[in-house]
Amino acid sequence: MFLIDLFFPKFCLGCGYIGVYVCSSCFKKLELIKQDTCFYCKKPSLFGLTHPNCSKTHNIDGLLTIYHYNPLLKKIIKNIKYRLAVQVWQEFYKIIEPQVILKLGFYKRLSQDFVIQPIPLSKIKYNERGFNQASLISTFFQKFLHYSIGDLLIRKKEISAQAQIKNKKGRYFNVQGAFAIKPDRRGLIYQTPNIIVIDDVVTSGSTVKEAARVLKKAGIKKVYVLALAKG
Repeated sequence: MFLIDLFFPKFCLGCGYIGVYVCSSCFKKLELIKQDTCFYCKKPSLFGLTHPNCSKTHNIDGLLTIYHYNPLLKKIIKNIKYRLAVQVWQEFYKIIEPQVILKLGFYKRLSQDFVIQPIPLSKIKYNERGFNQASLISTFFQKFLHYSIGDLLIRKKEISAQAQIKNKKGRYFNVQGAFAIKPDRRGLIYQTPNIIVIDDVVTSGSTVKEAARVLKKAGIKKVYVLALAKG
């Protein structure tokens, strides 16, 4: 551990303070989402549940996000490198606010029968990064939720990075057909009535919408989305 600290010293990804990856001052600057909204109409909704009037067969049943995607959080997420990723989420776990834990408790009250599903990466991107950010965040959330992490989805094709596409329509078409159910997991669909899809940031929501569509077409009854940040 001494050699790691010597050659790769910890520094705050927000301000550069030596000793931690997210210092207490920067952590306080992260903005909690105080008012959850319906994913579709954007009007206030308790715990981000989709309003009955907005609900359709293959729609997301609810979206819960923790933080606003402000410049500080954007900088932290974009600066996480492979050697830092696990340690950063471990630090988040230690200093997470009690309000977040209470908020996540909504899922426990809703059902005990959930499986966590991280948004999958393509093989090419996984090999480039060496990790899947959504999988690490899933492990982070699992510490509070205690649901099993599933492996139902696979990334079928390589797509352009959603962040590089500025318009909502372009993002929608870019992600179409990106996911599929893993062939060896199809038998588990009917044993998995409720899914919580995990992603790092939800902006237009095209990625999680496509994942939910594929899961519901395969037979999943309810699909909720949990993300670290909302853009």
